Amino acid sequence: MTPLYAPDAFIKDKVEALAQQLGLELPHQEQWNFIQSAESLDLQAAPGSGKTSLIGLKLALLCQGWTSPTRGICVLSHTNTAKDEIAHRLATSPAGRRLLQYPHFIGTIQAFTNTFFALPALRARGIEVQIVDDRAYADEVLRLFERHPQFRKLNTARTAPLWSPRPATCVTPEI
Repeated sequence: MTPLYAPDAFIKDKVEALAQQLGLELPHQEQWNFIQSAESLDLQAAPGSGKTSLIGLKLALLCQGWTSPTRGICVLSHTNTAKDEIAHRLATSPAGRRLLQYPHFIGTIQAFTNTFFALPALRARGIEVQIVDDRAYADEVLRLFERHPQFRKLNTARTAPLWSPRPATCVTPEI
């Protein structure tokens, strides 16, 4: 089987040169272990510790030596902020921009699930999805919610002021 990327992608000189170019420091052995690992990893650390920067560096190194036209890299994030930061970092170089298109995927877990599981499953059942839009979904749910007679009391509670001198009650209809 042919390698997916050049075997020298993570040699120390290349890593240090690219890290310096990106303005990153790698003072901890754990960071080097992550950069040089060929395994699929779940990177966990405290907020603001540089996880996204480290992933961006590793992806930049990978994309410089990526050789496969049909196999890709999948990067899953919990937040759009992290996904956007990684995409922004990759967009600064021609090699990095290649990782922003097929066969690679960089996005949130939700986007991955929608793209590769939910939407294909719906389409396979003949259900055509026109748009996946959180705001459009919320508006439609509220429209249905407001018209349903069983939820009139709950709807009234939803539109009541946020502060009231007496405690609010929530009524759940029997379904």
